[in-house]
Amino acid sequence: MADKKILLAIDETLESILDQIEENEDLDIEFSDGKLVIEFEDGIKYIINRQSAADQIWFAEPNGGWHFDYKDSEWICTKTNREIKAFLSELMSIKMGEKVEIK
Repeated sequence: MADKKILLAIDETLESILDQIEENEDLDIEFSDGKLVIEFEDGIKYIINRQSAADQIWFAEPNGGWHFDYKDSEWICTKTNREIKAFLSELMSIKMGEKVEIK
């Protein structure tokens, strides 16, 4: 059974990311039922979603997939040890050719 505190932290993180990118006219964004889909003008998609059974956030994009665990009030990648918002900021900045900062 998923931890309610973790589920709340997942939803707060996804909503925070959404709030910071939703005004960008170069992105098509869908958010529903714990799944955030960010589509770029070229059709490439980033998918960030809640994995309740694992108490994780999963992030998928064409070059790979990552799982994030909740540690010390941050979502940390199990592969890279990077925090999700910093990781997403870097990938989006590279993809869009301009600085994207998600805090």
